[in-house]
Formats: sequence, structure tokens, C-alpha cells
Amino acid sequence: MRPPVLIIGAHRSGTSATAHALQIMGLQIGQRLDSHYESKELQKLHDDYLHEVGASWHDPGTFLDSIRTEEGMRQCVEYLQENAGRDFANIFGYRKNPLGLWKLLRLKVGAAWGWKEPRTTLFAPAWLQIFPQSEIIHVVRDPMAAALSLQRRELKFQSAGDPATGSLADLEYCLRLVRTYVAAGERLSRRDQYVRVRFEEIQADPVSLLAQTATFCGLKFSSSQVERAAETIRPSAQANHSGRTD
Repeated sequence: MRPPVLIIGAHRSGTSATAHALQIMGLQIGQRLDSHYESKELQKLHDDYLHEVGASWHDPGTFLDSIRTEEGMRQCVEYLQENAGRDFANIFGYRKNPLGLWKLLRLKVGAAWGWKEPRTTLFAPAWLQIFPQSEIIHVVRDPMAAALSLQRRELKFQSAGDPATGSLADLEYCLRLVRTYVAAGERLSRRDQYVRVRFEEIQADPVSLLAQTATFCGLKFSSSQVERAAETIRPSAQANHSGRTD
């Protein structure tokens, strides 16, 4: 099995659009995914551990303090390794049907694979203990644009009757949270297998930037695949108002 490609970045930063485009170009990112191209079981795996150490995806401070210690890192790695090893297919979004079994078989013969889940940005140091040769695609967006999108989504959820998610209705809090995720991702930048991609640049020149990013992860793709992938990327002005940018 090849090392996975980890698509990381703050929430509302373009990771969903990037993951979908790379999926079209041949990156296998699972089968049973939500509308943001994420495995809900992987979300739960991360959320359960965050809760265990008194943190959450929107308030990760105690987790980040913990994982910087030798004992905290060891416990986190053991947790991920045990759970992913016990239920790999379910955690990474593969169904136990003929198509899912075929996709899992492709992994065994070297298909390019990976996942997108923003919490991975926080957990990446631990995942890299398990998959040390992983390629990291760090998608970044203007922090204020990401923060505004995060706040707008939270206010929309609250207006529909959902309970508040921490302090996400506060723009300054959202901005600090986005910057926390960006800093967590950038701590991996000394690795050879790391690339930082600005989502605004993908929006401005999707064909070129997606081809470069797909080449970084070793994908073999055709010009028609690049063109189809590029068509899924909304231009910047549109995306800032209505497009998928998570």
C-alpha cells in the first residue's frame, strides 16, 4: 500500500473543492463520504479523541498542548493506530460491497489514496507516525475570508434552530481559529513531502494549479481529467458568496 495523501487546512478554506478535483484526477479518497468529501467515521474518530482530552475541533487548545508532549503524542498515535487498524474500511469511508471491496483491493496494489478531513490538520503529527511517508497538501485561504465563511455558516445553523457551536458566532474567534489551523499545518512545512497551495490561486488558474498538485501526489491523469476537475472550481468572487469552500 502506498503512503496516503493528507489534504489538510482550516475549515472553509477550499479543502473540499480541492479534494473533489483531485478525486476526479485519480486520487482515491473513499466511497461513503458526506457532501464535503469526508468520512463521518473519520470525523468521529478525531472528535472522540478531542473530547477525551477536553478539546473540540473548534477549541483545540488542550489537544495541541497534549500532542506536543511525548506522552500525549504516544497516546494519540496508539489511539489512531488501534482504531484505524481494527476498522480501516469503515474509518476511511469504504463500503463492504463489491465496489468498496474493489477499491480496497486497489489500495493493496498501489493505487494513490488519501483523505480530506480538516481535523487531520491538528492530528497530522500523529498520523505521520503511522504513515511517515505521507504527502501533505496544505490548502490555505485568506484567513478573514475563511473566518467570515465559518461565521456565516454558524449563524445560518443557529437561525435554523441548531445549538451554538462554541464561539463560532464571533468573527474574531473564527479568525483566531483559522490561524490556529494554518499554524498547525505550517509546522509540517519542513517535510519534503509537503506542498502549500493557496485556494485563491487554484481559483485563478485551476488547470495549472491542479495539475501541479496532482503531479506532487504522483497521480497519472489525462488532459480531459484536468479539464473536468477545473470545471468544478468556482471563480473567487462566486465562491466567496455561494460556492463550496470547506
